[in-house]
Amino acid sequence: GGRLNKLEERLGTNWLNKLGIVILVFGVSLFLAFQLRTLGPLGKVLVGYAVCATLLIGSLVLERRHKYRIFVRAGIGGGWALTFFTTYAMYHIPATQVLSSQDLDLALMLLAAVGMVWHSLRYESQVVTGLAFLLAFSTVTISHVTVFSLVASGILAVGLVYVTSREHWFELELAGLVCVYLNHFLWLKRLLPTRGGPGHPFPELFPSAALILFYWLIFRLAYVRRVPRSDKEELISTVLAVLNSAGVLILLRYQSYHREWAFWALIAFGAAEMLLAFYSRSRRRIPFIVLSTIASALLLAAIPFRFSGSNWSALWLLEMETLLFCGLRMREAVFRRLGILAGYAAAIQLAIGSVAPVYVWRQVHLDSGRHMAVAIALACGAILYWLNAQTLPRFWKELISEDPDRLALRFTSYLGLLAAGACLWIFFPASQTVVAWMILAVILGWTADKVDSVDLAFQCDLIAAAAFLRILVVNLLISGHWGPLSQRAVTVLAASALFYVCTRRKKVIWNISPVWIPTAYSWSGSVLLALLAWYELLPISVAIAWGILGLVLFEIGHIKDKSYLRYQGYALLLASFIRIFFANMNAGSPAHWLTPRVYTVLPLVAAYYWTYGRLDGSENSTRLDRIFGLASAHLGSVALAALAYFEIRSPWVIDAWAVMVFLTILGGWTLKRQIFVAQALVLAITVFLRAVLFNLHAAPLAGSSRWEGRIACISVACAIVFLTLPMAFRIRRLGPQQPASSNQLIRCLHLAICRPEQLLFFTPLLLVTVMLTHEMRAGLITVSWSALGVAVFLIALVIRERSYRLAGLALLLLGVAKILFVDVWKLAPADRYITLIVMGAALLLVSFLYTRYREILLKFL
Repeated sequence: GGRLNKLEERLGTNWLNKLGIVILVFGVSLFLAFQLRTLGPLGKVLVGYAVCATLLIGSLVLERRHKYRIFVRAGIGGGWALTFFTTYAMYHIPATQVLSSQDLDLALMLLAAVGMVWHSLRYESQVVTGLAFLLAFSTVTISHVTVFSLVASGILAVGLVYVTSREHWFELELAGLVCVYLNHFLWLKRLLPTRGGPGHPFPELFPSAALILFYWLIFRLAYVRRVPRSDKEELISTVLAVLNSAGVLILLRYQSYHREWAFWALIAFGAAEMLLAFYSRSRRRIPFIVLSTIASALLLAAIPFRFSGSNWSALWLLEMETLLFCGLRMREAVFRRLGILAGYAAAIQLAIGSVAPVYVWRQVHLDSGRHMAVAIALACGAILYWLNAQTLPRFWKELISEDPDRLALRFTSYLGLLAAGACLWIFFPASQTVVAWMILAVILGWTADKVDSVDLAFQCDLIAAAAFLRILVVNLLISGHWGPLSQRAVTVLAASALFYVCTRRKKVIWNISPVWIPTAYSWSGSVLLALLAWYELLPISVAIAWGILGLVLFEIGHIKDKSYLRYQGYALLLASFIRIFFANMNAGSPAHWLTPRVYTVLPLVAAYYWTYGRLDGSENSTRLDRIFGLASAHLGSVALAALAYFEIRSPWVIDAWAVMVFLTILGGWTLKRQIFVAQALVLAITVFLRAVLFNLHAAPLAGSSRWEGRIACISVACAIVFLTLPMAFRIRRLGPQQPASSNQLIRCLHLAICRPEQLLFFTPLLLVTVMLTHEMRAGLITVSWSALGVAVFLIALVIRERSYRLAGLALLLLGVAKILFVDVWKLAPADRYITLIVMGAALLLVSFLYTRYREILLKFL
């Protein structure tokens, strides 16, 4: 209840009287400015002065009673404000013009201002004096503003500065400064549209500039001459100094149309501020600091204006640096935070006023211009943002210790990244942008290591990611040329090289493992090079390029012991292997033996085998290295087999594969590598399947010779496979190794690899048997089986291999079964007799051999 009563008392006795006097003064001012038909100019002036007299005399009468003191002071302020405006209106407002001399009216206005100051000072009340001055400024503003009304504002400003300096009412001076510059801005806002808008000449330019400089001078002289009595007064005084500089620069910039004068204006202002700084040096330290900072900023800002023209962004950046350094040197957090906020405002202005128009223009036009002015402004902004974010917390640790300031400055660093990225995008358009961005990424990464900055390291990653995405969206789709050079090739190659350079960065972010930095950047570079090969080269050359790049990355990773480079090499080698089946194998074959398939696939086969050789037995290899080492050997063999399939005439494909069986078993024997033995066994099975499913049923090719017949091709293939048996037996003598796994399938496969002579014998034997069954006429099938069985049996006796001997007996028994169940009933008599005679002879021969070599056979058993 007590609080509510106090609020009600303050509202009724204090606020309502001030609100009432404000409304009354504005009402009388509008009345004087309105052209009523019933009252002439003199009548309006008399009414105005009557109201003024009523307010002043009534206030003086009520002043004697203590309880009306608050009410009286509001009336005195309003009365003097209305007196000043009425005096001003006697000449400058057409509806109340009763004087014909402007000089006389200005003299009367000066007398009114002196009287207002003299009377208000009697009360030593900032409220009374402030109300009088602020209402006077407001009444001048709402009238028909002319250049002479601005003179009235100047007279009021002189009086205000005198009073506030004498009484140390700096809050009132701050409000007066805002009113002076706001009045002038409103006057320009009304005037310039009638003169063609901002940037166009108008007759009142020089009077307006003179008044603006006059405002600046009176407030600046008051600043350097006063001596504040407390820290609060010093703070407000410094705010006044900064706002004074901002006001004069903004107004001069807004009304100017000679933009080339900006350089000289900044030089002149900077020199003037520096002279005033040295003037105040012997009197007070803080004005020297503030004014010298402002002067330095103005002189530095003049340089970009000289080359890029007037720019609002430079003014914002100028204010940012001024406020920041004033706050640091005065140890005032308010200025520092205002400076940071000014930097954010400058960033928004740069984005909306500078970058957005260029972006919109480039959406509808082929623009290769550099836009020097915008680029310079963005470059200046980026440098300032980075310098503020990186240097201020290091050199002023005790000042930039609070979380809001520190976080705000960290975010400022990212504004620097945005400004720099936009600057490079504008200055290096189209395909050039990514190269510039990647150079920036390298510089940021190097700087992050030097200054130990997490923010710069993260920004390095951000700009690199942006460059990567831009390459995917823009650069890879560009088909233009710079002379003989392709834009796509030059820019993507340069960007990829810079991605590899970024792998040298050491500074990590978010506590991730340091190895992820080179891994991510090198993968990005490798992916871009692979995509460049896809877009830039002929389809048949892509696999070769991928294979070469993969081999280079593998070798570098193998020598430098960089697993991430080896893995990239594996990915590219695998991609090249897949690619050859979509492009290289389907390439047309000219008449010459050296076809595109041959000279593009054979180098890749060599690369696959080379990779296996380098990884085989490597001491520092990982599990993935060992897996791909084995896989690369298989890739080479599969690619070579596929090349034979596409390159050689179809009847002789099995013979080419049979040669591969011979070569792989030879490699397994000489190199003592079971992987090649396993490949030989798989290839032998492939030869059998190809012969059964294709060669035995395919029609002869047009123009083929008798050497391309079924019997010739299959016989040669079987003979080549049989030739591998001596090497297979030598491999078996090396001794079987028991597999570590208990899986029965794995143990069987391991046994087959350790005894390759079994599969390499039975596969061609079965193929010969099937070929004889398919090619011989019914009467000779049994004869051929018996002859083959005897031959196999004899070979088994020579090499002392029981499984072979059993295979020969199985062929003979198969022939006997065929005679009993088929031949006796279906063959012609002549064929039947021949079959029986040959089979009988074969059985007798085998029986004799069993009897003759019984001891040897029992030893085998």
